[in-house]
Amino acid sequence: MLYEKYRQYMAGLLAPPYGVMETGSNNDRIPDKENTPLIEPHVPLRPAHTITKVPSEKILRAGKILRIAILSRAPHMIRDRKYHLKTYRQCCVGTELVDWMIQQTSCVHSRTQAVGMWQVLLEDGVLNHVDQERHFQDKYLFYRFLDDEHEDAPLPTEEEKKECDEELQDTMLLLSQMGPDAHMRMILRKPPGQRTADDLEIIYDELLHIKALSHLSTTVKRELAGVLIFESHAKGGTVLFNQGEEGTSWYIILKGSVNVVIYGKGVVCTLHEGDDFGKLALVNDAPRAASIVLREDNCHFLRVDKEDFNRILRDVEANTVRLKEHDQDVLVLEKVPAGNRASNQGNSQPQQKYTVMSGTPEKILEHFLETIRLEPSLNEATDSVLNDFVMMHCVFMPNTQLCPALVAHLLKVQNRREWITPSTTRGGSSAWFCNGQPCMVIFSKKTTWPWLSWRSSMCLYQMMHG
Repeated sequence: MLYEKYRQYMAGLLAPPYGVMETGSNNDRIPDKENTPLIEPHVPLRPAHTITKVPSEKILRAGKILRIAILSRAPHMIRDRKYHLKTYRQCCVGTELVDWMIQQTSCVHSRTQAVGMWQVLLEDGVLNHVDQERHFQDKYLFYRFLDDEHEDAPLPTEEEKKECDEELQDTMLLLSQMGPDAHMRMILRKPPGQRTADDLEIIYDELLHIKALSHLSTTVKRELAGVLIFESHAKGGTVLFNQGEEGTSWYIILKGSVNVVIYGKGVVCTLHEGDDFGKLALVNDAPRAASIVLREDNCHFLRVDKEDFNRILRDVEANTVRLKEHDQDVLVLEKVPAGNRASNQGNSQPQQKYTVMSGTPEKILEHFLETIRLEPSLNEATDSVLNDFVMMHCVFMPNTQLCPALVAHLLKVQNRREWITPSTTRGGSSAWFCNGQPCMVIFSKKTTWPWLSWRSSMCLYQMMHG
């Protein structure tokens, strides 16, 4: 019932894949055991599992270069180690690997960056945790290079050492470029309940750059950061889901591309990095409208499962306020936590704050003016609201529209007998004209509005005269 009630309001957020329409079902797929996803639904995540079945040549080479460099410059780092009466052959310690990498190059500026660079090797299986249970961590944990998995691993020759010295800096640069993405995938592969506040902030920052999420509010993006799951598939041609199946997840493409296939029509479109699919079946609680087939090898996705999707959708509507005129939304506000808790002290209920999601220019302006007029105290939050408006109003309301709208709002306020006039600190006020008509009694630079701070008044003065 909730979706039926609010479906028309969520059209922009919950649009179906391009060109996909509801049609008949097709449940004839037989699961392909070789093409099962890296992360299965409802199975505990294993962050140490490799993403690719076969390491790429450049990552294999990078691992070989780093191993040779360590054996040449700090051979004590790779040795047999004992822990809890068990011996681990030819392994390194995570903290020592981070220390060593920082010492070798100027392109590594932090331990977090070094962790991401080692994670690149771990994702491809070129470096592994000795028990295959950990992603790379800057801790006293044991890791082993792929070449050291064999008991008869050869020592590097003099020629190999020379080649290593020549290639080491280029290898470091390559890993430093790949490290941030690997670090992000490492965080996304953690169970949501194990993500730290820093992890959630990193995920949120990444979501700001994803095209499919650009229209979502800050609140929704932050909620998504806590529930998104990383999923990857190694082989092109893998069927992610079939037309007619029950919808269980919403997907966002991080890497690669997929074909959208409708029975009887074939491929109707191709989706690429930054696109999303799978929401239609969740919103309508209907079967999948199309099949999704991987177009290439090694595709990566962000996945939101149905339970989390429905909860976020309910939260969105519960915290959304809509102003309608003639059955059309003219202002949509989202409730957000009050930014200044100190201002709520002594109040029986916390003050509600709202952020504008969409609306007509006139209603956005009216909301802005009412917000700063009703602010109970002059503080930085008031100035911040005004500064945001001064900087952004030209996007939705140029000065030629802003001036008449301000006059109309002033007259509306005066008709309610809520007179707003400038108060002069020193000097006199002056009349400001727009297109030859008196627009508003405005202040000189020594005049302030009674319900704005001096700094806010100056911003408004500059806006009107600029």
